[in-house]
Amino acid sequence: MKVPTHPELMHMQLQAMMRDNSIPESELVYLGDREYTTNYAAHPEYHGQIMPWYLVGGDHEVPVCDIDSVDQVDDDE
Repeated sequence: MKVPTHPELMHMQLQAMMRDNSIPESELVYLGDREYTTNYAAHPEYHGQIMPWYLVGGDHEVPVCDIDSVDQVDDDE
């Protein structure tokens, strides 16, 4: 059995979260799979790999490998 990588697990968590909750597109949108090119220096171990990308906060296109965790935010405070 293949153990999922951290980016694969994070993608599954984000997909489940988006499926099970009413998350506005202004907060999180799945953009599809793209290559993690050498233009991105944060994770050289992922250069050349295809991975899921998300639009976060309506402004930031982020590869799933750059998302460390997902935390619930209470807007009531």
